[in-house]
Amino acid sequence: MRMLIAGERPLHSNASVFEIAGAVGYESESAFSAAFKRTMGESPRAYARRRRA
Repeated sequence: MRMLIAGERPLHSNASVFEIAGAVGYESESAFSAAFKRTMGESPRAYARRRRA
């Protein structure tokens, strides 16, 4: 659930991956990015770019 929330953040703000990671409970950008990629199938940046297009 928190990855879905994290996936929506870049669409509604200019938050960095680090800021999004902290907002959904991760202390490390790299841990968040790995978990996001494992869950969503792509990196947070790639996901945001694809959703904006």
